[in-house]
Amino acid sequence: MRALKRDQAIPAILSVMKETGMRDCQLLFSHAEPEEFDPDFASMLGGAAKAPTAQDRDEQKRKSEARTAWRLSVPMAYFEALRARFEQQGFTIRAYATPLGGSAEEVDRVFLMAKTMGATVVNTRLPEAQTDLVAAAAERHRLLVGIQVSDQRILALQLRASPRLRADPDLGDLTKAGVSALEFIKEHLNSISSIDLKDAVSGGGSVPFGTGDAHMQQVLEFLVSAHSPVELYIDCDYPGTGRSTDEVKGVYATRAE
Repeated sequence: MRALKRDQAIPAILSVMKETGMRDCQLLFSHAEPEEFDPDFASMLGGAAKAPTAQDRDEQKRKSEARTAWRLSVPMAYFEALRARFEQQGFTIRAYATPLGGSAEEVDRVFLMAKTMGATVVNTRLPEAQTDLVAAAAERHRLLVGIQVSDQRILALQLRASPRLRADPDLGDLTKAGVSALEFIKEHLNSISSIDLKDAVSGGGSVPFGTGDAHMQQVLEFLVSAHSPVELYIDCDYPGTGRSTDEVKGVYATRAE
């Protein structure tokens, strides 16, 4: 649902959770922050990425600076109200997926935002240079950080920096990179806080669940056999045939099969 604007996304998320019986969710930053800061998700999901122009880079820099200014000034009552929209229906924002920003002040503020919404985990791409800064913030706020995996060597170093730093692997992204998702999960199970469920073709793109090379069924069977408490988040970013809400509901309905 990342391509939905905030005013559409929050009601859609609440509706899907109510219809399916799901109680917890991961909220994306673009559904909590003003839409004027959003990346062009629709374009990103529509095909191959194009090399950014100088104008694109200038616009991204402007958006980043505006987002930082907003984050450092927005009152926490804003996030309390967002949390209340979920809790009033018996739902929990379990994780918050977001870029952190470059300064210690902004990182600290993002952790406070997540905590105010009730999240216990912040999922993010973590540059190696920011590892110690983010680990210290995680300790202060007593939150976990799920590191979205891009480089396994760097991940191994980051996991040693703090017990609050964990892995947040995406089955589809691992598969696209030629990494066995099943073997990765088995090897790193004790260091994983959550897993993004996505299917993909090895070396290719995302596909409907169960039709790719991510060995999703074997991963789920392994997690059940290991009695793992790892959180699982549905991530439908393949070209679907219906609305995003229908795709999520359809995927969730297959859990008993």
